[in-house]
Formats: sequence, C-alpha cells, structure tokens
Amino acid sequence: MRSVTSQLIERMRERILAGIYAPGAALRQDVLAAEYGTSKIPVREALVRLQSEGLVNIFPHRGFQVRPLATSELDEIFNLRLLMEPAAAATGATLASMAEQRAAAAALSGLNAAVAADEFASFGRLNRAFHLQLLVPRAQPVTSEILGRLHTLAQRYVQTHLQPDGRAQRAAREHSALLAAWRARKPARVRELLCAHIESTRNDLARAVGAAGEQEPRPMPGTRPLSWSQQQNSKAGQE
Repeated sequence: MRSVTSQLIERMRERILAGIYAPGAALRQDVLAAEYGTSKIPVREALVRLQSEGLVNIFPHRGFQVRPLATSELDEIFNLRLLMEPAAAATGATLASMAEQRAAAAALSGLNAAVAADEFASFGRLNRAFHLQLLVPRAQPVTSEILGRLHTLAQRYVQTHLQPDGRAQRAAREHSALLAAWRARKPARVRELLCAHIESTRNDLARAVGAAGEQEPRPMPGTRPLSWSQQQNSKAGQE
C-alpha cells in the first residue's frame, strides 16, 4: 500500500501539471493539509519532493510556491530535448518490437481521442506518454528517465498554452507523420520530423508565454528560492 506522502505527491503533481495550482501560486501547508485531510508533515514531504522535480520553489521563511512559467526555462527545456530526443527516438525506431510499436500507436490514439473530445486537461500527460514510448525505455532507460523529467517540466507549458489556434490539431498531424516514420524504421526521417516538431512547439509556446507575460516569483526582498543543496545543508545544521 502506498504511503500518504506518495499519494500526496501524485495528486499534487497532477494538480500542478493541470494548472489547478496555478504557476506562481503560494502553496500553504495548512491549507493543503485541510484539503487532503492529513497532517502537515506528509504535505511538507510531498512539497519537498515536488521541488526536486522542478515543479515547486521553496523560499526561506516564506514557504512554498508553484514554480512560475518563464521563457528562459522554456528555452532551456526544449533545447535539451532537441539535443537528446530526436537521436533517442531514431534509435528507438530501430529497436522497437512489434508489441512496442503497438503500444506507441495506442498511446497516440489515446492522445488523439483526448484532442477530439477537447479534453485538454489530460493532453499534457498523454502527449508525454506518447513521446516517451518512441524512446523504447527498456533499451534506453537512462535517456528515458532524463527525458521523462524534461517532459514533466514541459508539460505545464504544453497544458497551459497548447489549446488556442488549432495548435493541438496541428500537433496531432505532426505526431501521426512521426509515428508512421518510426514504425517504418526510418531513423533519419524520425530525427528530421521530431526536430521540426520540437522546434515548432517551442516557438509556439514561447510566443504564448511571452504574450501572457512571464510570471516571476514574489518573495521578500533579498530572498531567493532554496536549492536542493541548500536544503540539505539546512537540514544538516538542524540535526
């Protein structure tokens, strides 16, 4: 049976990625404890874990906050994807079994069904699942883990800004062409299509984030979010 903290991590992560807890919003431990019907201890443990995933900021003496959206972060995430993902998906195309090809096709069918039904709340999660299937995680476990985290970070941008102007429908067409090349075991074509897809998505999202205005954290003057290493040093000093 999963621990209370594990359940909280999953539920809070889903709410952050879906935008229910908006970028830049304060996350008060007492409010969250009341919402989930638990004590503040597992809530704090869950928030610290989500900070390590890049979804939450921790400010000294000020508490927790949903990490704001920023074009600088968006660029970094998508540039890293460009460096890794096209090559990894091209490799996956040469290694995938028939069962893995069927799993990728099923992942895309689920994503397309959500788009057709305007179920944008699940779009980011399903988009992430499809892209990771193309890597064939059993053959590239480390690469899949790293790209999985990048997709999690990207998901908030995709979830928030992919709905307007038919962008999701265009992404569906790009995904279909990508899957066809991948199943045909054409690694060069997979690399070409995925590079173009990631670049176009990055450019669309950058314009959307820029138009909305970057959401900057508003801590007390002179404070900055604690890094993971600073948190560990702080814990060590308290022991």
